[in-house]
Amino acid sequence: MLRVSETSVRKSGFTLIELLVVVAIIALLIAILLPSLGRAREKAKLTQCLSNLKQLGLATFMYQGENNGFYPCGGHSKQETNDWVFWQCAAPNGAWPAPGRDPNGGALVPYMGGTFNKKPLICPSDPGNHLGPDPTKFNANSPPFQFSYTANVCIFFLPGEAAPFPATAIRFSMIRSPGSKIQMVEEDATSIDDSSWAPMNWTTSTKSNILSVIHDKMTANNSVLNYGKGAANFADGHAETVLRQDAMTPHLYDPLQP
Repeated sequence: MLRVSETSVRKSGFTLIELLVVVAIIALLIAILLPSLGRAREKAKLTQCLSNLKQLGLATFMYQGENNGFYPCGGHSKQETNDWVFWQCAAPNGAWPAPGRDPNGGALVPYMGGTFNKKPLICPSDPGNHLGPDPTKFNANSPPFQFSYTANVCIFFLPGEAAPFPATAIRFSMIRSPGSKIQMVEEDATSIDDSSWAPMNWTTSTKSNILSVIHDKMTANNSVLNYGKGAANFADGHAETVLRQDAMTPHLYDPLQP
């Protein structure tokens, strides 16, 4: 009968050192993989965000086709019947929507299914917690602007507003190089306060009217101009990311610039 020595039998189980090595390897793999997984999720959200902007751009194009090439209004402090979105609140309690401002009346709604749907107006990465509107221009009890995208005031006319805003409405045919002129942007959650984007108003002190870089930097930040890329749609209908600092130059936001 074959006899096996006790010393030749391998003990089962792991030693403490082996367990610690395994735990360390797992922790290292998690540290390596988590950022990649986070970036992959954010890339998927960016794809949805650009799809939203492209849908808004297509609706704008269809609106122009039925309105002699003119754009809808920007929906700033004045309430126009052809604002691109009806978002203002009611006085005095800040309830949304305001009387006579049924969101189904927004100028783009007929070209986005005929019934107001807020989903295409909200980026999946938008953290919310937006600023309340300027109390000097809106009801002091107004709730924050609910959506993620804002319209370029140089293209979406704001009747009655003083300079530096344009004095007259423009047609699509007036835009020079439509493929390089921004119509709408995803504005940074820390600065967005209404439905209009006025890039000429950004300063280091106000820090308003600036692109969101949430997809690029995975954080909201309105204090640094040279800081990543944001999502936008353009006058020719396409949507893409653009450097924040480039979006703030007249070449990209002023439709009359070459």
